[in-house]
Amino acid sequence: MEAVVDGAATVLTGRGNGPISAFFDALSSVGIDARLLDYTEHTLSEGASAQAASYIECAIDGKVLWGIGIDPNTTRASLKAVVSAVNRAAR
Repeated sequence: MEAVVDGAATVLTGRGNGPISAFFDALSSVGIDARLLDYTEHTLSEGASAQAASYIECAIDGKVLWGIGIDPNTTRASLKAVVSAVNRAAR
């Protein structure tokens, strides 16, 4: 996965027992100390054009923050939620 870290395009790679776990591992490789505390998701609508909303509670550098991600793909919604929480920590 490619991400922008401190203004530079960076390829992130990580390992885990699923995509969210692997993403947290990848974040640690660029110096972001984040761990998952709670996770929930639900659908915002029904049918082929349904959107998923994912809510992630994270501990990031000693702060507890929530992030939200919305996407038709549940995995992408979850990863967007993690990014949302990490971006909040950077503020």
